[in-house]
Amino acid sequence: MVLQSQQLEQETGIGYHSRAAAACYGRKQVEPAPMRIGLNSIEEEERATSMYRYFLRVLVLGVLAAYPALAGATILLFDQERDAATESTVGPTSSGGKLPADYGDHVTGAVMAVPGGFFTYGEGGEGFTPDVSVDIFSAAATATDPRVNLWQIGYGDLVNVIFADGPGTAGAPLLSARFTAEPGYAVDLYGFDLAGFGVDYVIAGVSVFAGATTLFSETDVLVQGDLSGPRHTTFAFTTPLSAPELLLQVDLSNLASGIQDNVGVDSIRFGQTPPHPVPLPPTTLFLLTGLALISAVLCYSNSRELLRLNKQV
Repeated sequence: MVLQSQQLEQETGIGYHSRAAAACYGRKQVEPAPMRIGLNSIEEEERATSMYRYFLRVLVLGVLAAYPALAGATILLFDQERDAATESTVGPTSSGGKLPADYGDHVTGAVMAVPGGFFTYGEGGEGFTPDVSVDIFSAAATATDPRVNLWQIGYGDLVNVIFADGPGTAGAPLLSARFTAEPGYAVDLYGFDLAGFGVDYVIAGVSVFAGATTLFSETDVLVQGDLSGPRHTTFAFTTPLSAPELLLQVDLSNLASGIQDNVGVDSIRFGQTPPHPVPLPPTTLFLLTGLALISAVLCYSNSRELLRLNKQV
């Protein structure tokens, strides 16, 4: 009897005395439910907590990774000049105005305070360029004058462009832009636009150099500008041209001197490596952080609910 009871206890998990007491009171002995195969409650608790922490880490990292992704590349739009008389006040671009020598230097945002006012820049997707300086000049440049002027409209469909200025009403045979990065950084050139003043032109060429190395060169370049077909020509480098220093040259030497100023340049887009993240506005930061916290709470609540339902099975 004892041996049979012990064997029955091992098989059912119910002691002999429990069954005997149930029999004495006339109760029906309820067999225990089959043991659920899976994790016990402690292991399930640990698993739920681990899942919660995992989702929270993923969400936080996702928010942090999104911050630099929302930054913009530096795009030179040439929308400002300084007054011709004293060069002390910044104002909107006028046709014939001079390009400020410090435009494009060490850009940290879409709007930058500078002596005399503000410069503005376009935005792309690679980060601004606080570690890059820009020097734009024509072949007619002097020690005090880069001989690069601005113009509002008339160059295809572009607005506010630069062109190579020369003596009198003539232009200059070469327009150059040098991008120089601080030590430890590189400049990344993504592209730019060209347009002719009311007509199409074929110019001698466009080149980009890194020291003595030619990174890009194209000859007999068609520059759009008339009312038929495309209104401007775009150069876009899928893989940016990159080096500690880059020199972009627009060769106009095949044109007569009187029309070398009829080719304008606009929307020069460049970045730097490593990129420089741009801080998001506080409202955007709060929104992203709030969404991450809400998602984390929902993940935690769902894991707790699954744990409670699992215990009831």
